[in-house]
Amino acid sequence: MTIDDRPPAGPVARPDVTLQRVGREAILHDGRNGKAHVINGSAAQLWELCDGRPLDRLVADFAALYARSPETVAPDVDRTLANFEALDLLA
Repeated sequence: MTIDDRPPAGPVARPDVTLQRVGREAILHDGRNGKAHVINGSAAQLWELCDGRPLDRLVADFAALYARSPETVAPDVDRTLANFEALDLLA
């Protein structure tokens, strides 16, 4: 198994879900079923970090965007990722 063959360590946004920013909110358009999901700006920033990076790094990177500690934002990140997963938006 090469490095490129390994599964991603963390959450990955489905490639057929697109993000459209609208003011302070954003819309995730699900290309599979045509549904649109309105999310807030911080959830949109988290969505953009869902590129397979390890979860601890994702939390740290997200926390840095808001000058917060990873421990402070971890529960919100977990809840938002669980919502993305429940909506089947992650690969």
